[in-house]
Amino acid sequence: MDSDPESESAETTDVKWRPMHLLVATFIGVMLLVASLDVTLRYAFDAPLDWGIPVVGLMLGLTIFSGMIVVTGEDEHITVGLLDRWVIGRGRKIQIIAVHIVSLVSILFIAWRMATLSMHHFENQNLHMMIDILFWPFSLIFAFMALCSALLVVRNLFRVLRKRPEDIVAPEIPNV
Repeated sequence: MDSDPESESAETTDVKWRPMHLLVATFIGVMLLVASLDVTLRYAFDAPLDWGIPVVGLMLGLTIFSGMIVVTGEDEHITVGLLDRWVIGRGRKIQIIAVHIVSLVSILFIAWRMATLSMHHFENQNLHMMIDILFWPFSLIFAFMALCSALLVVRNLFRVLRKRPEDIVAPEIPNV
């Protein structure tokens, strides 16, 4: 059986990332549930949740960073194909490598900032101003998730480096 990661079918990729998809969906579901409950209680009973807005904010962060792992793992970032029509062969490979390097640097910067923020919150034992919950575990989780995404970018970069320029095809551009 061929174990080449490039020969994986879409179904295999979906199965591999299904737990992360479920995690993202759970974070979104909790965020929507808390926000809906907070709005309903605020306007129907004039009794908003004291912890509603901070929890929605934390769920949003968890959704973004766990979603970044999924998108990076599947190498499905949003791209703007302005030059894809004219960049082919070796130029296309160089373009993809450059995009991966810029992505890697950006994600590592985010991971570094989240890690330093976590250390600052830990040293000062900072609590959220609206609810008594420590910040540092969340920023540390965000840093870890960003680091996981960075490792997946490195994996994607090596996959591109192994390919021959003629094996890299431009994405299909719809005629408008």
